[in-house]
Amino acid sequence: MSILSNECPATVRAMTCHAPFAYALALGEKREEYRYRETKYRGWVFFHSGISTASDYAFEYLDMSPEDAKRGYIIGAGYLNYCSPSGNIWAYGFINSVLFENAQKIRGKQPILWQPADDNEVKIFNSSWQILQTMIHTAK
Repeated sequence: MSILSNECPATVRAMTCHAPFAYALALGEKREEYRYRETKYRGWVFFHSGISTASDYAFEYLDMSPEDAKRGYIIGAGYLNYCSPSGNIWAYGFINSVLFENAQKIRGKQPILWQPADDNEVKIFNSSWQILQTMIHTAK
């Protein structure tokens, strides 16, 4: 049985991060993202590269130039496998992360894990899901 279906499940979420951290997650270089709230959600999460340049220093660790980053795009995905306490914050642990060749432009959101808010965003999530599905099935 495949872990992916033909249509993007309504439960799929996205997470907006500063660009270098979104790329590090998608590349599998960073396996945890830290947030101040716990989540019970487990499943696929699209990594959204935020527009802020405040953390651009971190691109150095990825051997990547900030100018090469797509900002305001879904750039990849990972499977949220666990959420565990780490002091007074929560570690969101990801596995099976992938960086998309074709990023999908979409406006980010403030909630830690967010979903599409209108029909256009649903189309972008569906397109991102198809990219993910193709990458997962091609990797086998």
